[in-house]
Amino acid sequence: MLDLISIFKHALSDLWEDVWTTAVVSFAWLICMLLVLPAPFATFGLFYYTNRRAHDELADHKDFWFGVRAYWPVALRWGLVNLFVLLVLVMDYRLTGLGGSSPAVRFAQGLYVTLTVFWILLQLYALPFLFEQETPSLRSAWRNAAVMIGKHPLYTLAFGLLLAVLLLLGTVLFLVSVPTGGCLIGNAANRAVLNRLQISSQIGA
Repeated sequence: MLDLISIFKHALSDLWEDVWTTAVVSFAWLICMLLVLPAPFATFGLFYYTNRRAHDELADHKDFWFGVRAYWPVALRWGLVNLFVLLVLVMDYRLTGLGGSSPAVRFAQGLYVTLTVFWILLQLYALPFLFEQETPSLRSAWRNAAVMIGKHPLYTLAFGLLLAVLLLLGTVLFLVSVPTGGCLIGNAANRAVLNRLQISSQIGA
């Protein structure tokens, strides 16, 4: 838990240290998310920028656009896979709901909601793993992310809950999450993965 508090403390500190870039990158990402089609490319740009920040490197809005340009082929594949998976989960949830409101139906719908949350958390870990690779591989990134969730389930659950709470509070309190939410998500996710990698390397040393 102390690790997570430190992760979010550093993530929030990064946002505050460069508010201008944080706002530009977060707004650019948010607009692309609303437009849907450029969302995968903007997400890769966001995570590339925040990965550099998580490594305590100097970064600005140009790194966001570099990430968009340099990783667009991988981002396209990632976006298509996510579109397929999320569509299947949403459609299955809705179709299951047509079966009434029995306990079995509610259980099945709860299962689809759980799978959706798991898939989203998997992506939050997979993208940071991707940027730690010499040659970007979605398959390896997803596998490493799944292994990390399996090894650290409570850590992952606490991370997701803390992130959701901060975003919710930021939205309620003067809509702070609008100009900062994207960078908070990316920075915290990158730091969460780097934290586990650092601990693993220390154990293996």
